[in-house]
Amino acid sequence: MADLVASRTPFVDGAFVPGRGEALTVIDPCTEEPVATVEGASVEQVEEAIVAARRAFDEGPWPRMSVDERCAVMDRYAEALAAREETILATVVAEAGSTQLFGRAAQVGMGLAGAREHVAIARRLPEWEHNELPLPEYVAGGKVKVSVRVHDPLGVVAAISPANFPFTTNAWKVVPALLTGCTVVLRPSPTTPLSATVMAEAALEAGLPPGVLNVVPETTPAGAELLTTHDGVDCVSFTGSTGVGRRIAAAAAPGMKRLILELGGKSVQWYLDDALANGPGAAVAGAAAVFAAHAGQGCSLQTRMLVPHAHKDAVLEAVAAMAGALTVGDTRDPATVVGPVVSAASRDRIERLVAEGVAAGGRVVVGGARPDHLARGYFYLPTVVDVDDNANPLAQEEIFGPVITVQGYGSIDEAVAITNDSRYDLSAGVYSADPAAGLALAPRIRTGTVQVNVGAAGSYTPMGGAKTSGIGRERGVEGIRAFQQAKHVVVGSL
Repeated sequence: MADLVASRTPFVDGAFVPGRGEALTVIDPCTEEPVATVEGASVEQVEEAIVAARRAFDEGPWPRMSVDERCAVMDRYAEALAAREETILATVVAEAGSTQLFGRAAQVGMGLAGAREHVAIARRLPEWEHNELPLPEYVAGGKVKVSVRVHDPLGVVAAISPANFPFTTNAWKVVPALLTGCTVVLRPSPTTPLSATVMAEAALEAGLPPGVLNVVPETTPAGAELLTTHDGVDCVSFTGSTGVGRRIAAAAAPGMKRLILELGGKSVQWYLDDALANGPGAAVAGAAAVFAAHAGQGCSLQTRMLVPHAHKDAVLEAVAAMAGALTVGDTRDPATVVGPVVSAASRDRIERLVAEGVAAGGRVVVGGARPDHLARGYFYLPTVVDVDDNANPLAQEEIFGPVITVQGYGSIDEAVAITNDSRYDLSAGVYSADPAAGLALAPRIRTGTVQVNVGAAGSYTPMGGAKTSGIGRERGVEGIRAFQQAKHVVVGSL
């Protein structure tokens, strides 16, 4: 295993600087032991970073470069990140508790791919586009005119990232924003700050101008709050809980800041009758994917399983047998499938929600406890809960851990109603032997993403939801345009 990221201080105006705030102690969720200390930024340093980003946008070369020039720099940036792959993997394993397999594929691999692929997307996007006026408008009043849309960078972006996918989320925020000509102040989760400092190391190596990217780890929310209210910030991109997202929206409202909020989810994994006609194998695979995906710590993971009543007992038995056989343990062991959750507070919340779900009528079929064989670490066993009432807290609350509920349904209409009976609106999956049948249900499901039998999450696919799942989109064309503002420019003869 490679060494952890070496940089341990804030990065402001093109240089690593001593932190003047409280230090951050990084805890390994697998061992509960400290693995690194990061010098925290003070609130004053967060303001210095905002001022540096503002100056770099208003006076520096970055937003005035051509797309090709910026893409050339960002190609070097992607290469600098890729050269650190092993270091980033070791860091994510140590600070986020990711397993080796999932860490390389998703925690690191998706972020590295995103850095390269977003450059390719940006190169193909036009900097300006014609507005197709009615033909007489082109020569109205005897004056020939042309009307176009110009895509301008928004300005200074405050990127506030979560603990569960630290590197990949950082990359999905920072790279598209920089490609548009915006400047960025990145504030990582206090739990996983190391994955953010590697973004700064790559910026130095790639030759980004000073102030274009700033990284301000901090222990308290004071700096993050400043980022949402400061007049020098034009856009806030936040990934995290719905509760914090609401507070950010309220704080940013007086300044009319652009918001990109990727918040909570409670996604459905819905099996039609034909998907289970030959046995529960598809449901077993679907449940295993949730448990193996960072111990269920993902906002779009399909943690609500819906199956026809006739198949429910067989699905519960097979999924429980699979969950009970998964290897839970040391994240440095390549054989480990399920690692810890990111913190003691996260594990305590999972325990509380499972207890509330059982009190409301849910039945734990497997799991529902800490593993006996692990004396240390923030572990919780893969858990399957039989739920009959969609009002059960386990069917409504985002658990953010290795917990799946299984509910039965009697008709397609009932399953649609259960799917949409959620304050979240992020993602859903429909599984059927007939893809056309699944596709026909997509318009009835109110989510930002509908997966029919297969997922596609990456740089080319937009991500986001509605209701309390957030505002705006990340990734893909929409994720780049989110950091731009359309300006109408019209020119004609005198």
